[in-house]
Amino acid sequence: MTGLGLSDDNRPAIPHTRIDPAITGKAEGKRKNIILVIGEAAFADRHTTYGYTAQNTTPNMKAMADEERICVIKQAHSAANMTRAAVPMLVSFYDPDHQGALYTEKNLPELARDNGYRTFWIASQPGRGEYSRTFGYVSEFSDYVTRQDYNNTTNHVTWRDESLLPVIKEKFADPVSRKFFVIHLMGSHESYSDDRTQEDIRAIPDADPYDQSLHRTDRILQQIITMADKELGDYTLVYISDHGEIVGQGHGIQYGGYDQYKVPVYILDKDRYYCDMADGMRNKDKYYTGLMTKYLLLDMLGYDVDHDYIQNIQDNDRVLHSDGKVYDYKSIPRR
Repeated sequence: MTGLGLSDDNRPAIPHTRIDPAITGKAEGKRKNIILVIGEAAFADRHTTYGYTAQNTTPNMKAMADEERICVIKQAHSAANMTRAAVPMLVSFYDPDHQGALYTEKNLPELARDNGYRTFWIASQPGRGEYSRTFGYVSEFSDYVTRQDYNNTTNHVTWRDESLLPVIKEKFADPVSRKFFVIHLMGSHESYSDDRTQEDIRAIPDADPYDQSLHRTDRILQQIITMADKELGDYTLVYISDHGEIVGQGHGIQYGGYDQYKVPVYILDKDRYYCDMADGMRNKDKYYTGLMTKYLLLDMLGYDVDHDYIQNIQDNDRVLHSDGKVYDYKSIPRR
C-alpha cells in the first residue's frame, strides 16, 4: 500500500499542485469558521447519545442533542480500523481505493488556504513515526501547527487533551475573518486509565476506565464549544472519532469485528443544514461512512464536488482493514 508504506517517511510538506478530480469548482466559503474535532478510539455504542444506559458517558453532548443544538449521526462507521489510515481519510483524498492521493493531491488544509481560510492544526497526538506520519504530514500544510512533537516550545502541549485548551482559545481569538481548525485529540486510546481524570472518576465512580475516558472527552468537547461560542460566534463544528474500539482489546485487530469501526459523529450547525446533508449522504445500507466527512467540509469551504464521486461511495461502502486489504464494509474478515 503506497500510503502506509510511506507512513514513517518524514518528507517535508511541499505544496501540491494537483487537485482531486472530484472537485469541479469553488465559490466563497459557506461557513466563516469551521472546526473538525477528531476523536480517538471512541466506540459509539458506549456513548449515552447513542443509547448506552449503563453509565452517563456523554452528559454534555446528550444535553445538547436533547436541546437540538447538535445532531447525532447514527449508524456511522469509519473507513479504517487504524488511526494511521482513518485520520488522513478525513482530511485528504486518501481513501481505500486511492491511497496514493495522500502524497500527490491537495489536502483539505491546502484547499482551505486556497480559498481564503487561515488554517490551524492543534493536536495532542504526535505526527512522526510509523503510526502517525500519514496525518502528521497533512498537519504541516496548515498555516499554524502545534503537536506534542512539533512547534511546541512555548505551547507545552502534551498527550493530555487538556493541554490543548489554552492554544485553542488563543487561536479561536485570531482576528482573521475565515478560519479552518483541525483539533486532533488523544481521546480514549489505550491505556484507558490514563485518559480520565479525578473529575470523571467522581462523576461516574462505578464506571470502568473506558467509560470514564469517554466522559472526559465529552467534557473537552464541551469546553471547545464554549470557547467557540465566545470567540468565534459564527461557526460549524463536526466531531468524529477516527475509528471505534473493541473495549479491553483495542483496534486494528484482524478478526475483531465491527466495534472497531462504529464511531460517534456530532454536528453543531446553526441551521442544521449539514446535519441534513450528512443524512442525505447515507449509503444504500443506511450507513454514514467517515469518507463523507471531507465532502461535508469541502462544501463548507465553498468547493463544488461532482455528485458521481459521492454516489460511488454510496454505492460501494469500502473500508481499508488492518491486513492492508480493501473490503466491502459488510464483508470484513471474521472467523
